[in-house]
Amino acid sequence: MIIFLYGQDSYRINQKLKEIISGYKAKNPSGFNSVNFDLADGKIEDFFEAVKSSSLIPEKKLIIAKNIFSIKNQSEPILKFLKTQNKVSEENIILVITHFGDSSKNKLFEYLTNKPNQFQNFKLLKDYEVKDWAKKFLNSFDIVLTGEALDFLISNYSCDLWRLNSEIKKLADFKIKGVVSKSQVEELVVSNREHNIFELTDALLRKNKIKALKALHIVIDGGEKPTELLGLLAWQVRNLLRFKTGATPSQLKLHPFVLGKLKESEKTFPVEELNAFLSKIIDLDLAFKTTDINEKTALSLLISEI
Repeated sequence: MIIFLYGQDSYRINQKLKEIISGYKAKNPSGFNSVNFDLADGKIEDFFEAVKSSSLIPEKKLIIAKNIFSIKNQSEPILKFLKTQNKVSEENIILVITHFGDSSKNKLFEYLTNKPNQFQNFKLLKDYEVKDWAKKFLNSFDIVLTGEALDFLISNYSCDLWRLNSEIKKLADFKIKGVVSKSQVEELVVSNREHNIFELTDALLRKNKIKALKALHIVIDGGEKPTELLGLLAWQVRNLLRFKTGATPSQLKLHPFVLGKLKESEKTFPVEELNAFLSKIIDLDLAFKTTDINEKTALSLLISEI
């Protein structure tokens, strides 16, 4: 079985991936037959070998392959390989392939988006869809915002699901009872901490590792949660990706100052590097939720890799 998840909405791709992993673990509790590849690292032969190899454990394999279009001139070999793998077609293997962003409509893409493969395009949500998503997510924490408060929250974070996820969880941590007003949202999610967070994101956009790590430790020591900072990094990387791939200022809906910073850093990061960095952020987000990893250390290591 091949499942192909692609599109610009990396947050919902990540959520779908977690859903698939959770369902797999429920039926295959040992987890020994699960393996994760980021093809941006160039380990395509290791990926081929994982698909071909047999297992001593009588459980289905779950193989996750990310950034399948990141290796130049490899689409044809990957396509040829997938077509010859009976194990995949016979559903002995669950092969989940993810791709963040748009992709050229080559033969590999056409193969992945045709039956019997399962595939889903995660397009960016429209404004009203973001509002519906936010309401449902707020309801899961028994939080109700006034219409004005909800509009403020969404507009303040540019309809970015990574940031909204982080800020809604922050509201939940305060365990506010009753209907939450705009003034309460302003007080709880927009504060002086933004200056230190700006120092972190600005240093990242400039690839200044030393300054970024210093800013990271300041904001964490100041009470920021690594999980929330990871969501912020995803937001920043995704905005830069959208900007570099042709999104207009009106589509980005960013403050002019933030937009200016993106323009300054446009040439610093190639698209391929941004996609790889976003993939690592998503892997770390999953590790935060499923392992006992030291979050501060892991986040520091991630930043040191820019």
